[in-house]
Amino acid sequence: MLEFPEELMTTMIVAPVTILILVWLIFLRATERRFLAFGIGFALSAWLAAALLFSRGGFFLALSLYPIPNIGLLFVPIIVGITFLAKSTAFQKLVDNIYQPWIIGVQVTRVMGIVFLTLHAQGLMPAEFAIPSGIGDVIIGATAPVVAAILFFNFSFGKKLAIVWNIVGFADLIVAIILGFLTSPTPYQAVALDNPNYLLFDFPLALVPVFAVPLSLLLHLFSLRVLLKKPSQTVL
Repeated sequence: MLEFPEELMTTMIVAPVTILILVWLIFLRATERRFLAFGIGFALSAWLAAALLFSRGGFFLALSLYPIPNIGLLFVPIIVGITFLAKSTAFQKLVDNIYQPWIIGVQVTRVMGIVFLTLHAQGLMPAEFAIPSGIGDVIIGATAPVVAAILFFNFSFGKKLAIVWNIVGFADLIVAIILGFLTSPTPYQAVALDNPNYLLFDFPLALVPVFAVPLSLLLHLFSLRVLLKKPSQTVL
C-alpha cells in the first residue's frame, strides 16, 4: 500500500485549516450579524473536523470498495451550501456583501495543487490526474492575487476578468473531480489502471476532495453571484 510522504504531512493538514480561517474571516467581515458569522465558522470547523476524523480512520478509502462512488461525497456540502443560499435571506445578504478582492484572493491557497505534481514526481500519483489537476490549481492559485488586485484598484476590465477567472477556476475543479473519479481504485475506474489513485481518499490528501475542493467551488459560485448581479464593487 502506498504511503503519503511524511515531509508533506504538515502542509496537507495546515493548508485546509488556513483556508478555513481565511474564509471565516471573510464572512465575519461581510456581516454585522455575529451570530450568523460565528455559526458559519462553527459549520466550517465541524466540516473540517469530520473530514479529518473520517479520513484518519480510513473511512473514505474503505468506501471506494463499495459500488457507491466516494467522489460523490464532495457534492454533499455543495448541495447544502447552495440550498442554504437559496432558502436563507440572511445568508444571501451576507454573500452579496462579501468583498470580491478577498473572496477571490483567498483562492491563492489553490497553489497547494503543487502537492499533486510532487506526488506524481515521486511515483505516488497517476499523471492522468496529477498533471492537469496540479497545473490547473497552481495557475488559478497564482493568478488569484492578481485578479484580486485588479478588482481592488477598480480597473475597468476587472469585473469581466474576475467573471472569466471564476469560470475557469470552477471548470478546473470540475475536471479534477472527473479525473479523480476515473483514476480512483473503485469499480468505476477507467483511467490509470496500472497506477490507481490510492492516495486521493486516504489521510491526509482526502481533505482536498472532501473539504478544500467543495469549499472552493462554493467560493466561485458565491463570487459569480455577486459579480453577475452587481454593476460594481466599492473599494473599501
